[in-house]
Amino acid sequence: MLYSLLAFLLGMFLGVSAQTIHQWPVAEIKAVGSPLSLGCTIKGKSSPNLYWYWQATGGTLQQLFYSITVGQVESVVQLNLSASRPKDDQFILSTEKLLLSHSGFYLCAWS
Repeated sequence: MLYSLLAFLLGMFLGVSAQTIHQWPVAEIKAVGSPLSLGCTIKGKSSPNLYWYWQATGGTLQQLFYSITVGQVESVVQLNLSASRPKDDQFILSTEKLLLSHSGFYLCAWS
């Protein structure tokens, strides 16, 4: 507890902020054929490289998209999904029509 408080106070004194990633919504259940939009926001990091990953039930984690800068998105695996990076700290994954094959776990990451 004392070490945590000391680290927090030193961070505040030195102007160090924590780097965080927030993915939204946390969980989503949608019908096949529905639109879907997932997003993530990065705080405390400027110009991050951003990534979207997907894991089908019982499958392995696969990279879907990556982005190095605003407006630039590269696709790695085609799943009838799209991604956009409207802001430096935001990465959006979407589809106009969900397929049953889209089921699984989605993860946004940065480096």
